[in-house]
Amino acid sequence: MNATSRNRLAVSLLSAGLALAAAMPATAAPVSGPGPGRHAMTPEMQERLQARLQARIDQMANRLEIKASQQDAWQAYAKVLKEQFDPAAMQAPPKDADAAALARHRADAAALRANKLAALADATAKLQSALTPEQAKTLAELTRHPMGQHRGGARGEQGPRGPMGGMGGMR
Repeated sequence: MNATSRNRLAVSLLSAGLALAAAMPATAAPVSGPGPGRHAMTPEMQERLQARLQARIDQMANRLEIKASQQDAWQAYAKVLKEQFDPAAMQAPPKDADAAALARHRADAAALRANKLAALADATAKLQSALTPEQAKTLAELTRHPMGQHRGGARGEQGPRGPMGGMGGMR
């Protein structure tokens, strides 16, 4: 996987996470720092997220037509992909945190995200090496448009739901 592919994957995953955070209800407890629209996931929301993620993983496996000889690489990839969306890792800084503590909290959160994305890049590279050229092409397509995100093509320049392209939608 080249640097451009990794960057696109990182941006897509970060965008998906941001879209999920923005969609949380105002009744939940605060999570990732001060500001409006930042809330913890309720257990029901976590369940829905896990179900949608599992559905996406199952859909990917079907599209890729994973063979028995590729199961180990696929399972490792799916495990790391699931670990990308860990609500427990999104802890809020203390409400009385000063500017330096807030900056440190954000830096630590960014480092954690970077480590998770690096692990995903490694798992993706291992999976890709176990796939046929046609499957690798399908994987690239699936990771280029994660969680139902589409841009351009027959659906228009900005996708089915505006500039976010249906972020998080399952098809």
